[in-house]
Amino acid sequence: MLNRLIAVFALFCASPTLAGPVQLVNEAGQPVLEGTLLSREGELFRLETEHGPVTIDAGYLRCSGVGCPDPADLTARVAVGGTPDLVHRLLPALLEGFADHRGLVLGRTFIDDDRVSWELRETESDRLLAVFDAQAMADNKVASALLSDEIGLGLGYTEANVPVRQSVVALDALVPAVSSDNSRAMVTLDQLNGLLNGRMASWRVLGGPDVPVEVHMLDGWNLSSQKFGSIRNREGATRHTDPSDLADSVASDPGALGLLPYSSIGNAVPLVVSGACGLATPATRDTIRAEDYPATHPLFLQRVGARQHKIIRDFIAFSRSPDAQMAIRAAGFVDQAIGQIGFERQGDRIANAVLSAGEDRESVAEVRDMIGTLLNGSRLTLTFRFRDGSSDLDPQSVSNIQRLADAISEGAFDGNDVLFVGFSDGAGPAQANLQLSERRARSVRRAVAARSALGATELRVAAFGELMPMACDDTPWGGQVNRRVEVWITPSEVTR
Repeated sequence: MLNRLIAVFALFCASPTLAGPVQLVNEAGQPVLEGTLLSREGELFRLETEHGPVTIDAGYLRCSGVGCPDPADLTARVAVGGTPDLVHRLLPALLEGFADHRGLVLGRTFIDDDRVSWELRETESDRLLAVFDAQAMADNKVASALLSDEIGLGLGYTEANVPVRQSVVALDALVPAVSSDNSRAMVTLDQLNGLLNGRMASWRVLGGPDVPVEVHMLDGWNLSSQKFGSIRNREGATRHTDPSDLADSVASDPGALGLLPYSSIGNAVPLVVSGACGLATPATRDTIRAEDYPATHPLFLQRVGARQHKIIRDFIAFSRSPDAQMAIRAAGFVDQAIGQIGFERQGDRIANAVLSAGEDRESVAEVRDMIGTLLNGSRLTLTFRFRDGSSDLDPQSVSNIQRLADAISEGAFDGNDVLFVGFSDGAGPAQANLQLSERRARSVRRAVAARSALGATELRVAAFGELMPMACDDTPWGGQVNRRVEVWITPSEVTR
């Protein structure tokens, strides 16, 4: 009991009661609240007013009067942890974009190879508003560092399986790459595994020169096994901590093969990976945005549920906003701005549908109907896909719900229909797959409609089951890529 009383006494001593008249005003200088400051916790001020005690978030306000705390005590400070490429490339781009958006001055101090400190100051007064202390760490350490309060914000490639809040702020992809001096442009998944595992030790096996295959991989990444099947680390593989160093090593060696992020590919050349059926999707900005490229990875901004200072909350909101997309793209990552792909650029996909239909009259008629529905439309670079073995949307698709709803509410597609088009994999009876693809399309439509102010935009549904496969169902990712809901924009008169 005595120990508990001592602890309570120490708590009050560490947070002394403040007393003094204050006035809280907004940015326009207009008074919002007056009273005596009793106590505060961060930006939460508790005032004794003429109406009684009031607690208010003063992060949106300015304090004047003898009872106000020292402005330096109100400076926001947050520790940020993430992989080296995210800490040293993505974070600075977002902070620079946020500073420009708010009219603030951004400064930085390099501490060592892994740590850097960023400061945000007011332009006229030079008042220090926030400090971001960033530290590079392995991707698998980010979530545990958040839970242990070592950091307040995390940037990583891996979805957290612990109770933290997270949002998708950008996209990247894992890409197999070679030197421009290597003439190989495509490999099958089995061939890629053979090259990485050492079963194919020379490029001669694939018709190339008799040059040893030199494998390069990133430390701290377990993404390859998730997307390219069971890949064991080849004995003697060169390990890298910096993706840019890996890309340079691959680009300069005709025998090299590397697995690296699309954002860091530099002068290396991506290999296209196909399944046994021959279907393949190259890694491009549009295919990564739409998750058509199988090894696409969302980049997460993660934080715990504790209250953040207002300027930190504003930065988090900015990182998810349309204004941040240009900064994300300038840093080399794939942004989430909604683009459009015209029907005339769908040739390969339509060809896949025609080939899959074969000579079956009913299938050919269904493909013809699908082409007629989509002919005058454009596909959005925004697709809804589902978790492995689940009807739940994956993380990128969850964020796409609000992104699409906001665009619709802002009138981006007025005068057009937004068509949710469901597709399935080829497993099971065709009729059941058609019905399943329609249910998924209707489910996504309901979720978007619930968050949208529709205005002049009509939301419609179409479904074509297994008619237009994106990948081979026999690959680890094939079924997941094929199970999707695409979003098309078509002139209203076409679908009505």
